[in-house]
Amino acid sequence: MSRLHEFIVTEAEAGRRLSSVLMKGRGVSRRLVRRVIANDTFYLNGQPVPLSVHVAAGDRITFVMPEASESVTPEPMPLDICYEDDDVIAINKPAGVLTHPTARERTGSLLAGVAYHLQKEGRTPHAVHRLDKFTSGAILYAKHTHAHHRLDQALRNGRVHRRYMALAYVPFDVPMGQWLRMEDRIVQDPEKPSRRVIGTQDEGDLAVTHAMPIARVNHMMLFLFRLETGRTHQIRLQMASRGMPLVGDRDYTFAYANIGDPVGKAAYYERVFPHQALHAYELSWQVQVDGDLRVAYASVPQALEELWALSGGKQPLAEWLRSTPSNQPSERN
Repeated sequence: MSRLHEFIVTEAEAGRRLSSVLMKGRGVSRRLVRRVIANDTFYLNGQPVPLSVHVAAGDRITFVMPEASESVTPEPMPLDICYEDDDVIAINKPAGVLTHPTARERTGSLLAGVAYHLQKEGRTPHAVHRLDKFTSGAILYAKHTHAHHRLDQALRNGRVHRRYMALAYVPFDVPMGQWLRMEDRIVQDPEKPSRRVIGTQDEGDLAVTHAMPIARVNHMMLFLFRLETGRTHQIRLQMASRGMPLVGDRDYTFAYANIGDPVGKAAYYERVFPHQALHAYELSWQVQVDGDLRVAYASVPQALEELWALSGGKQPLAEWLRSTPSNQPSERN
């Protein structure tokens, strides 16, 4: 379904060509401009105009925004909605649910569930980023192509921030409440393409993660994470390669640090917890540099709370997250 989109020209935009206002000021992609023209045109105060027209402050620009066809069959499913407005929807994804269909698994994805939810609005969801199948937490979908384009720009320009928490198996001392900087080059595992390994200085994609331990119960520690990059399996691989694999992770273990399980607990956690103990608890985004900051919070899964409590944690994980200052890591960390 197509939808009417409109905006009022500001004083700062006055005197510019409509094409410049659309693509440079309003973040409309060149591809979307071509699609609008192919289907209809742009209107200035109700009259059709070419893109070369110069606009004045107070002018009303309208156009019909064509929607892309759905790439997934909508499926009804319960959704834990963290945030929703006219442009986006953020969902608290359960562990075990795919973000989008794969060649092997065509049904049951969160994208299909969001598509079903948006049917009543005549909207089509577009994934802004991804989460691993067995990682839970906040994930953002755009409701139309224009919002998707603007959010993709925001993501590339560092205005989309994802904050994670995890339970890690740490058999040695780590300074509590201090940011630890992890920087590596990550490459595809030549023996198993679905996994990643640490590369050399001259190969792979740069991955930068800031990790802060905030609580400990025996050999289990609660970490917070801030990401500078968004590489596949970034947190899981970087933690495991430093001898701190995430609880329950079957793919990234102590073997990535070339050491054995020091006291034999990691294998136990693999048996009692079905997947990596990693959760994206907060997602924030700012579409424009001077725009409003939007924030979505994803509640901690009950399975993680129970694991923490059974291991001896007295204070719930959710309370640790609320009580920990949201300070940012410095460039030195």
